[in-house]
Amino acid sequence: MKKLLFLLIAANGLLSATAQTDTTTKKQYPNDAMMHNWAIDVNVLGGVLTRGFTTANSIGNYQNALSDANLGNLKFTNGMSYGFDAQLGYFFNDSKHFGIGLGFMYLAQSGDATLDYFHVQYQSTDDLNNVSRQIITANQPVKEALTITNMNIPLVLKYKDRFSKRFGFSADLGVLYNLTIKNSYNTNATFDYEEIVRHVTTSDGTITVYDNSLTPGATDLQITKDHFNNTGHPDGQSIQQYFAGEKALGFNVGLAQAPTHKTGSMSYTRGNLGFIARPAINYYFSDNVALTLGAYLIYQPFNNTPTSNYRLTDKVGDYSSVLNNVTKSNDMSYGGSLGIRILFGGKKTQMAKVMGVSGVDPTACGLTDGSILLTGLTPAKQVTVNYTVDGKTNGTAADMMVQPDGRLKIEKLGAGSYTNISATMGRHQIAGTPVSLTNPPINIYETSTNPSAADACDGTITLAGLKAGQKVKVSYNFNGSPHAPYVGIVGSNNSVILSGLCTGTYTNIVAGVNDCKGNGNDVTLSVPPPPAAATEGNDAKSKQPLADITTPILFEFGKTSIHPSSYPVLEDAILQVGKNDNLYIICEGHTDSRGSAQINETLSFKRAQVVKNYLIKHGVPAEKIVAVGRGSRMPIATNETEEGRAKNRRVVMTLNERSK
Repeated sequence: MKKLLFLLIAANGLLSATAQTDTTTKKQYPNDAMMHNWAIDVNVLGGVLTRGFTTANSIGNYQNALSDANLGNLKFTNGMSYGFDAQLGYFFNDSKHFGIGLGFMYLAQSGDATLDYFHVQYQSTDDLNNVSRQIITANQPVKEALTITNMNIPLVLKYKDRFSKRFGFSADLGVLYNLTIKNSYNTNATFDYEEIVRHVTTSDGTITVYDNSLTPGATDLQITKDHFNNTGHPDGQSIQQYFAGEKALGFNVGLAQAPTHKTGSMSYTRGNLGFIARPAINYYFSDNVALTLGAYLIYQPFNNTPTSNYRLTDKVGDYSSVLNNVTKSNDMSYGGSLGIRILFGGKKTQMAKVMGVSGVDPTACGLTDGSILLTGLTPAKQVTVNYTVDGKTNGTAADMMVQPDGRLKIEKLGAGSYTNISATMGRHQIAGTPVSLTNPPINIYETSTNPSAADACDGTITLAGLKAGQKVKVSYNFNGSPHAPYVGIVGSNNSVILSGLCTGTYTNIVAGVNDCKGNGNDVTLSVPPPPAAATEGNDAKSKQPLADITTPILFEFGKTSIHPSSYPVLEDAILQVGKNDNLYIICEGHTDSRGSAQINETLSFKRAQVVKNYLIKHGVPAEKIVAVGRGSRMPIATNETEEGRAKNRRVVMTLNERSK
């Protein structure tokens, strides 16, 4: 039985785990809190019955019994139990996991009650009024084949837990009030009845007295098997004929005598309280009907008042059931149950099919300033939200108030996959769709200053686009070899400065913050050219009018690719810078209003950097180009139309002269 119970518990855990492995892809189903309050359970039971008998010591009921008396030990074997029970249950708490049930149980049981040995010699009086020694011996173990009718009223605490669309677990635990326990029997008993009569002479004449000696006297009348076998019979009769003749004369004797009535019944005289436990796996055909398959254990201690002056048998043909001498019977039945559960009545709240769920990512890698917004809730209700993070960690936001517009915001969340999202409002629960919060990418961009002289290492590279206050580790290669990384804290301007740099090429620039990394562009630091001599020719060049190269270079949404139509504008810029050493170009990148501010800042700078790289590739020195990103802060057209947004996705170049 223990193995069966453990198997059911293990099966429940396995099914529960299986049902929860991918709840995001399963069709939503009403959980227990959303289901009916009332249930009718009908179960068929089948299993094994055991009994432990306690019997009264009835040797005192046999007057002056000799010391060789053995009234035997009563045992129960071959027990079986079948039946059914029907219960009406009510689940009353908010979650509707717990309830109470009341019903009726009928059990048809069977088994064998066996008295292993019976022999007694005692003082008796036969039909001739002879005071004699009566000897009674069972020819074989006395067995009664029992048919038991057992009816009870169960009062149980009920539990149920539906953990997927199809599967759930339930259990009943409570007491049984016994209405009747009737034992009908059919016995195979046969007995030898023998008698020893001693005659003595007194002043009143010859009388009979009780011979309590294990060795009868020579003058005793012995109607026994041993005496017959030792002396035989003068008329040549068989032993059966001899005993039959003596019985006809009035002696209480006979061989292999069966009871006059082999069948009968007895009921225990006092009611009792028993115990029942029944765990089961549930399979839901629908929200109203479920099949239950499980095990049961029933324990019932029955008390009984033995029959007054009980004797198994006394006269030939008489018989009193072995159960009439029982004072207590500890009955235990265990086995399997198969049933049907019908749910009905009570208030069943329709579960919302959709709860809007949206997420806001953390502002930087490793921060817990992300959030989840729930929509479609009942306004001004107190709500507890439960969720699972990355399939491992369970989170709860308890006792929060829904806003008047039906929204609820769960804050201080980090990156991760949020599943099993549910909002509980009193007895009602709504399930939401999963949402993922991701760490935003680290989009760094570089500005640099060249060393002041060829032998000076006072150049810098500034990495912008980081989160102020975070610890950052920057690794890079210098002229193709790994350099010792920089470790520091991002400044309030969201940037870090790599200082003390010499002329050379800086590649594989990687900024690491928490578990996130951002890759920078290669940077070359070189000695700036000497200032041009102030000649008349140069003065003439410097005073030439600057070409208008401010025609915007346009981009597709989210892209950084230069459109071929913009190449003529770039060629004009290359020519103008080449004519005058004092000229430099400022490339300003812009975006439309879609996307977050941080993403737009990064995208606008990358567009400006793409233009800068093109100019460098076509001969413009890097130190004569400045790339800046303006994000979406400076639109030149409306962002309400696609045409306006297309104009705002641009890079604008302007020519400037260095101050002398």
